[in-house]
Amino acid sequence: MTTVTASKRKKYVREVKPTWWKKLDFYKFYVLRESTAVPTLWFCLELFYGLICLGNGTFATNFVHFLQNPIVVILNIITLGAVLLNSYTFFNMAPQMANIIVKNERLDAKLISRVFWGITAFVSIITLILV
Repeated sequence: MTTVTASKRKKYVREVKPTWWKKLDFYKFYVLRESTAVPTLWFCLELFYGLICLGNGTFATNFVHFLQNPIVVILNIITLGAVLLNSYTFFNMAPQMANIIVKNERLDAKLISRVFWGITAFVSIITLILV
């Protein structure tokens, strides 16, 4: 029977600085894209507040007044920019991961991306017409 002896050397632990992501533009853009979740959370909370006001019967008074606040308008513009950035990156990345084959040939990623954007534009226009 053999015995295992512990090594007297220190275990190597590579130092990771809090600013590791600032070294490459790829990481900077990744952090920017992932941080779009924060404005999205803001917008979800805003919609939830609107739903509560609708349930209480104070939608026209409280919620509309809340939406007219300049700070809320600025936050909503930031949220719109974040959602557009997220949509842009999603519509450019998703087709590269989709492996759609038609007549033994893989569909072009740019074509799929354009179809995504077309569907988004169509749904947006229909929504604007109905509202």
